Amino acid sequence: MISYNEALRTKVDYRIVEIAQSSPSTEVKAILVLDVSPSEEVLKEISSVARIDNIFSFMMTVKVKGKASEIARLGEKSFVRYIMLDEVIARTQEWS
Repeated sequence: MISYNEALRTKVDYRIVEIAQSSPSTEVKAILVLDVSPSEEVLKEISSVARIDNIFSFMMTVKVKGKASEIARLGEKSFVRYIMLDEVIARTQEWS
């Protein structure tokens, strides 16, 4: 089980933390609120962990998709202010 410290819990939506602890490989879409403008270096660091869907420079916000455990770990980065859950990506099974 992955352990998350209190500082990380204040920066990451509690739903992402719960998903990461119970099912770390579950994919989620999340919104990263940054303390800095999304520069090339910041985006490169984010893209090494998750896929970037949209960048909203004027709001210092980046929308990403990736595994819940990896998205939660982005909260450790100094440039991240808060991470909000946008959507849980659920794989559906086809029943015959």
